[in-house]
Amino acid sequence: MLLLMVLFEFEITVQNVVLTGSFSEEIDLDVAVSSLVGSKHSWKRFPGLAYKLKSPSATFLLFKSGKFVCTGVKTRVKGVEAIDSFLGLLKMLGLVSGVCSFVCCVKNLVALVDIVGVSIALEQFSSEFGVVYAPDKFPAAVYRMGGFGASFLVFLSGKLICSGVSDEEDLKRVVKVFYDQLVDRGVIESVFC
Repeated sequence: MLLLMVLFEFEITVQNVVLTGSFSEEIDLDVAVSSLVGSKHSWKRFPGLAYKLKSPSATFLLFKSGKFVCTGVKTRVKGVEAIDSFLGLLKMLGLVSGVCSFVCCVKNLVALVDIVGVSIALEQFSSEFGVVYAPDKFPAAVYRMGGFGASFLVFLSGKLICSGVSDEEDLKRVVKVFYDQLVDRGVIESVFC
């Protein structure tokens, strides 16, 4: 008996890396708001301030404790570079001392996964994976992968958005496991002509 198995290629592109960390000193946010031109805040709704760094491009949420979130970068290296640049700005403005330092780690990767040359039968996918798919409200099905902490937005086009992992090796592993599940449950349809 001949077993025919069709496997498709998939491409993973990291779109956003979210880093969290803290500076070694507290920051007076009232002073920071007036010093960091373009910063935004709403103390009644959120206890931090938002600041968009131009070069390298990154967005920060900064808290009084010195904790921060950095987003909008595509690699950990670019994130560390942005944090270092932001710390340099804080030092230059006198918001922290010259010996202030930081620690950080990657908290989340957001990646686009393209399963090349296929579409996904979303009605069948929703039935097989026990998720809700309401195309009149949102064009993708949302799937939370138990045990991995990853979530996927699954589109008809064969494109997926994966978030919830913090390491590129874990990202590759989780995408491969999910891809294998899609193949095993027969929800991938070839669109080759």
